[in-house]
Amino acid sequence: MQLSLKVAMALSVLASTNLYAATTLVVPEDVKLLAVNMEKPKLEGGLFSDEKTIEIPDGTNQIVFKYQPEFEIGDNIKGVYGDVIIAKFDVKNEELKFELPEFKTYRQAETNISPLDWQLLDSKDQPIDLIEDVLESDGVQIGRNYSQEARNYNIAGGVAGVAVTYVTVNQHNQAVTEVEPKAVVSTGAKSVGTQDSQMVDLLKTMYEKATPQEKEIFRKWVAQQ
Repeated sequence: MQLSLKVAMALSVLASTNLYAATTLVVPEDVKLLAVNMEKPKLEGGLFSDEKTIEIPDGTNQIVFKYQPEFEIGDNIKGVYGDVIIAKFDVKNEELKFELPEFKTYRQAETNISPLDWQLLDSKDQPIDLIEDVLESDGVQIGRNYSQEARNYNIAGGVAGVAVTYVTVNQHNQAVTEVEPKAVVSTGAKSVGTQDSQMVDLLKTMYEKATPQEKEIFRKWVAQQ
């Protein structure tokens, strides 16, 4: 059996043990969720819903968001834009919601939105532990790629950073991501291509995040192969 097929089967075993192990994050309409775990988020909910939701995996997660409340001023709607916040936290089988300040006026929001006093509450309305930072930009940027910015932030070792599985370094000693090396890694009698190597890295990451019970199920499955 090819390595890639074995790894795919192993991933399916780990995934099956986590089939119902997920957390829901509730996102209010005045929060712009910009990235989740270095990916563009796919929110669920109606077009005009006051809240939308996204399912995130149990374990360590990282989100990037911006709070932007809006106010009616005469016949116009004006928004106040907070900092772009990046935060990491650990969670398991929860429903999380944002707790954010409620500003009564545009001027109050403009004065107090930064630094933002916010929390994530669990299903018992208790704040969870998290580490946050501001995701700074270099000057004025239009159409920022927040997923890539989060990845670069993590590579740089920010205080709210998470592990990046696949990182290479170019000739200038700068971190580079999403590169497809053409080299083949030798493993004795056989060789493993880049795709297989990445799948093994993914398998290792999932295994490290698994619970002791899930790890035991996986070990038993491997012994049977």
